[in-house]
Amino acid sequence: MTTKAATTAAVVATAATPRRRRASGFARMAAFLLVASVVLADVIRVCECRTLRDDNYRLQRIRRDDKSSDYMGDSTVSDEDEDSEEASPVGVGAPHTMPSLLTSGLVVETIEGTTVNLPCKVANGSEDYAVIWINGTKSIMTDYYTMTTDERVKHGTQSETSAGYQEHTLIIEQVTRMDSGFYTCRITTTPPLEITHTLRVTHPAKVLTVQAVGSTGSPTAGLKKLAVKQGELVQLVCSVAGYPEPTVQWTRRAKYHQQPHQSTSVSPDHDQKVPDSASSTSSTVVVSNTNEVRIDSVVAYRDAGYYECSAHNSITTGSTSSGSGGPNAANAHLGIELEVEFLPDIVVPRLIVNTGETYTAQMACSVQAYPKVKVTWEKEMLTPNGPASSTPVVAEGPNSRYDTSRQSSAQNTFQGSGNATAMPAGPTFVLRVKQVQGPQDFGRYRCRAENRVGISYSDYITLTGSPARPQQSYVKVKGKAPELAWTVDSWSPLIEYQLQYRQQQDSPTSWADVKPQPQVVESSTGGDAGDERRYSMSYVFGDNVQLQQQVGGAPATTPVTLQHGTTYVARLKARNVHGWSDWSADVVFSGGMDDDQEANEITQYGGHQHNDDVLKASVAGASGASGLQQYCNTALVTSIVLVVTALVATATSAC
Repeated sequence: MTTKAATTAAVVATAATPRRRRASGFARMAAFLLVASVVLADVIRVCECRTLRDDNYRLQRIRRDDKSSDYMGDSTVSDEDEDSEEASPVGVGAPHTMPSLLTSGLVVETIEGTTVNLPCKVANGSEDYAVIWINGTKSIMTDYYTMTTDERVKHGTQSETSAGYQEHTLIIEQVTRMDSGFYTCRITTTPPLEITHTLRVTHPAKVLTVQAVGSTGSPTAGLKKLAVKQGELVQLVCSVAGYPEPTVQWTRRAKYHQQPHQSTSVSPDHDQKVPDSASSTSSTVVVSNTNEVRIDSVVAYRDAGYYECSAHNSITTGSTSSGSGGPNAANAHLGIELEVEFLPDIVVPRLIVNTGETYTAQMACSVQAYPKVKVTWEKEMLTPNGPASSTPVVAEGPNSRYDTSRQSSAQNTFQGSGNATAMPAGPTFVLRVKQVQGPQDFGRYRCRAENRVGISYSDYITLTGSPARPQQSYVKVKGKAPELAWTVDSWSPLIEYQLQYRQQQDSPTSWADVKPQPQVVESSTGGDAGDERRYSMSYVFGDNVQLQQQVGGAPATTPVTLQHGTTYVARLKARNVHGWSDWSADVVFSGGMDDDQEANEITQYGGHQHNDDVLKASVAGASGASGLQQYCNTALVTSIVLVVTALVATATSAC
């Protein structure tokens, strides 16, 4: 069995040997073919290079032969021609050499008043060709002869250097900004040969003109003032000159430093009318960094003012920074006044003016308008069976009970019912009633303003003898009860008060009257209140003292009881013989407190808070805090035990 296996293996090995040999032979043959192909490719490249080199050599010989034939002519010449050539001087009959320019174009920068030399060197020049200097499209020099009447333009010294070229220098003396441009030196060959120099004469920036386009649509230059109507298109264009090229900027110096507004709003105390905003704007602002300003719809308060165009370059800036100023700085600015015509805009500082009989009363309105405005006053007249109408107030003549005045547009103060009110900026027109005569003078007034654009009317101003609106004095704690106080100004004695309160979260219509109502205490006159009487009133919510202030014969009532920690609001109004005042602003306060409660109080005087004892809700005591801490500790320990138990159970199940 073993012998048979050995025999079989030997047979297989013997059969595989020829196959290995054939494979080895194929490999050797493939390698041989690869080497042969590489060698053959190199041989072909060498042959191609030799062929190209020979062709190039033959081409160069042909070109040299062509040039020789151009200069020498036909190779077969007669004996007479040869004799004549031998007898001629050297160079005569040689080929003619074309002229050429040896100078390149330059960019020359200089300042005004200097002399400029523009070079032009010509080689192989001859009388067959001319040398011309051209400025733009105008010839100013031909060879050495000037073609202009400008005596500053000259030709340089005619000379021919040893190097064989000619100088055709152009000289310009005392150059100005008008000499800036392109200067061309041209030789009249075919085609012509030329070079071009660029001359730049630096000069300060200057504003040439300011053009304005208004409602007419056509530009106008040289105007000092432009008047347009509000809402129209305005376009301002500035033309400047200077080198280096100047930068341009437009600025506006506002006409109205404090902007009135077209609409007004009533302030919280309902007796003063103030502008929506009284923010002042900068007097001078940049409106454009180009040479143009365009306003599609002009607005008086925003756009009216003086517009100035300024141009600056390095020359202007240098003269300005050195402090010399002079004409350069003066010519760098030019401006125009823009006026915007608009309907008079009226602002009423106070809509309600409280006064009393035999006293003097003043009403005022502030008016902004362009062009000039005429202001008059009117009083509303009520008719029993017809609509109300307005009649002019006559403030002229010695027997008139009225007089009028006009104050400047600066900040003014108007002395009315004891409170000085700041007027908005703008001329203020005042109507004064010299001596109020009761119902004859009480009523509603308005001012009428008229200019070329139209007529405007102010809102009505009410002149009344009723008390002024009560003003809050303070809120504080008296014992454990909140105390509220107000002051009331009245030119006639007060008759009664009406005090109401409600919870802050309740409906605004759920007011409840305090019973009994607080009583009027005689006022004190003087201080900063003027001629009116100033009354002070305070009320303590939940205090038994209020029971003692009941009017004799009135039914017995109990004081107001407030819920602890609840927020309330209260309001007050007062009445005299002429009627009721407006309600005061709502006063916010908190309910009463327990005897063991500690609290701080916010005391308010004239709307300002002071850090005294502030009303606040009760907090938990020390015992309550200890119980809560113990509960939290127990919960924490229980949570830790549960977590450890869960971990142990998980490990056991894994094992």
